[in-house]
Amino acid sequence: MFPMKAISILAVLIFSSCVGLSIRAKAQEVAKNLDYVVLMNADTLYGKISSIKDRKLKFENQQKEKVIFEPGDVYRAYWQSKKKVYAPSYVEDGLEVVPGTSPKMYRIQKGLSQEPTFAEVLADGEIIAYYVSETKVSGGAGMAIGGGAGTMGSIMVNKYKHAYALKKTTGEVIEINSNHNGLFSGVKKKRPITFGKLINDEPELFAEFENEKKYDYDLFIKYIMRYNELQKAKSAPESKERLFIY
Repeated sequence: MFPMKAISILAVLIFSSCVGLSIRAKAQEVAKNLDYVVLMNADTLYGKISSIKDRKLKFENQQKEKVIFEPGDVYRAYWQSKKKVYAPSYVEDGLEVVPGTSPKMYRIQKGLSQEPTFAEVLADGEIIAYYVSETKVSGGAGMAIGGGAGTMGSIMVNKYKHAYALKKTTGEVIEINSNHNGLFSGVKKKRPITFGKLINDEPELFAEFENEKKYDYDLFIKYIMRYNELQKAKSAPESKERLFIY
């Protein structure tokens, strides 16, 4: 028989272990429902994201302290309540056309002095798909004022949405969707050709892509995700991705 003292100590240890497991489980459950940001130094902060603009992320941590992050501070922002992920990127302001490419391919400008902006991440991995907005300001037709004595030019502000895919190892960037190209424009017809260049180092996946009957934005995202899974499976389990802004 065990001495009563030993039984008491064992009971206390079991109880403490159960309490510890319960606390950890509860903490994990709470964290799962919180927004969180991964900083460029790999620290993770949990709390609540209140807004994300091009160059500003407003965040409240678990101690109720309000913090503002700039794109260069953050590697990834997980806005759980909206089911969206954001990352800093140069794709909104820093793209240039690669000379001699047809259909057009892009790259991040060399010697770029511009700061990154926050972009929504649609797919993450070896190929990152971003969703960004672009504001275009243009002059419109003049309006008569003062009984026709003069005219005042009007300013038109249009906001376009673009989805881009960036391949990390090559730096190649292509546009996979936008809301201002005509449905049957030449740009849309050429996108499958351009997109194929991003995934043709996976022959079986590329062959399957070429046999598709209809190409659209959703299909591109599907193939990016599949390509990323193939690359992930090839990487060493212990390898860690360097936190980098693309």
